[in-house]
Amino acid sequence: MINEFSRMIADSKSITLVTHRSPDLDSFTSALLFRDYLNGLSKPNCLTYHGKVDRETRQVLERLGIELPSSQECGCGDLTIMFDVANRSQLGIEVCSGGRLVVFDHHEVRGFRGDLEFIDPTSPSTVELVVNVLRELGYRPSDLMAKLALIAIVNETNRFSRATQRTFETVAWLLGISPINYSDALAILTRELDESAKIALIKGSMRVVPYRVRSMVMCVTNVNAYEGLVASRLLELGCDAAFVVSDHGDELRVVARSRNFDVAAVLGELASQLNGEGGGHSGAGMLVTRVKQPYIKILNLLIKVIEYKLGERPREIK
Repeated sequence: MINEFSRMIADSKSITLVTHRSPDLDSFTSALLFRDYLNGLSKPNCLTYHGKVDRETRQVLERLGIELPSSQECGCGDLTIMFDVANRSQLGIEVCSGGRLVVFDHHEVRGFRGDLEFIDPTSPSTVELVVNVLRELGYRPSDLMAKLALIAIVNETNRFSRATQRTFETVAWLLGISPINYSDALAILTRELDESAKIALIKGSMRVVPYRVRSMVMCVTNVNAYEGLVASRLLELGCDAAFVVSDHGDELRVVARSRNFDVAAVLGELASQLNGEGGGHSGAGMLVTRVKQPYIKILNLLIKVIEYKLGERPREIK
């Protein structure tokens, strides 16, 4: 498959790199690494994404002294390479249908397919997949790009709590290029919360409805922004799984995070009932639908889906 991918790159006159909308550190670092590789080959390429790069990613790039590339207006190239996109609702842009498509992802639940796919649901991050494929293609990152990849892996694995043996092998290779102290990596990742993020965290915590099912505590809440941040912080507070519902005017989203429960399967089933798209992996996922429903109805549907998946109805904790 590597040889076929190498031929596809060599035969392409122009290559488009696509992340999911409002790209996070995992998706954006994957694209930046590939852009660096293509630049080294003097291969014309174009990086595009919908919305703004998330605050955490912008902060990491700024602290490393890496210029934040803006999204480009990309024409239809011969080859499109997509990073960390589980379904079309996560794009926010149209993908050209004329050329070939290569997909990098660690999500098992998916809404479309590529001509060539590098997908591993056991991998805790997309950037890990990208680093190892690029390594097979002969790419050796600069000190700065290796450091960025390391920090992205630390972040996406939740400080190595979801790391595998392959993760540590990848990290060891990157450390051979760019030694960095673990404490320095964590310092770069330390997030400075603005006022709106703090308000979202407070509101999300105040609105939590906790449920007990089997030996797990599942938390459901709603906010208007920072769904991923709120969901992650709820895990830190003790929830085994967190579902955050948000209304964004033209669409409704449900973002989920979990320690030991397959939230992607739940969101996939919920999406089918809401005529939306849901995807992700066991520990993280997102649903997007344009079918607007009151929060209480989404909450009730979610509880029914969890009951269907586990064979036991969650009981609200009073």
